[in-house]
Amino acid sequence: MANKEMMRQLYERMVAEQQKYKAWLLEQPPNVILDNTCKFTVREDIVMELEVLELTDAQAAALLRSRTPLADVYKAWQQAET
Repeated sequence: MANKEMMRQLYERMVAEQQKYKAWLLEQPPNVILDNTCKFTVREDIVMELEVLELTDAQAAALLRSRTPLADVYKAWQQAET
């Protein structure tokens, strides 16, 4: 599979994952929504960056193998020291 096709599929999967998370979040009480605003925003940023990010074939393939690529990237972001 060509890199562009993998990136397209990855982007679509991450968008769908974020939409599902947003739908869940909107069903929560206000305190849960407020507690998760940072997580939601960072996940939105990850999806937005994926539009312009150029991953290697191996990186894209690894994320495509995941059931939850967006959650995986977010988890890695959380563990990174900034």
